Amino acid sequence: MADATGNPTTNYGFKTIDGSDTAGYTSINSVITSIDTELEDLTFVTGMVIIYQGAAAPSGWTNFTSSMTSSGVTLPAGYLWIKKN
Repeated sequence: MADATGNPTTNYGFKTIDGSDTAGYTSINSVITSIDTELEDLTFVTGMVIIYQGAAAPSGWTNFTSSMTSSGVTLPAGYLWIKKN
């Protein structure tokens, strides 16, 4: 089974496992991935700026550390200013 086939939850649209689904790792991983995606979409909005610890901006984010640094803002090593695309 490639995807959970139950009804989505009312509030966030999380995928659920239907009674006919084989509750194997693929179904459960699909539900976990769905929850992760929904929470990311609800938590981070376009234009949001955060301080991120990492070597590069994650997918869907723009690194603008250099423009912040040129404005006089500094961060400890290993952190970036990133903005949601």
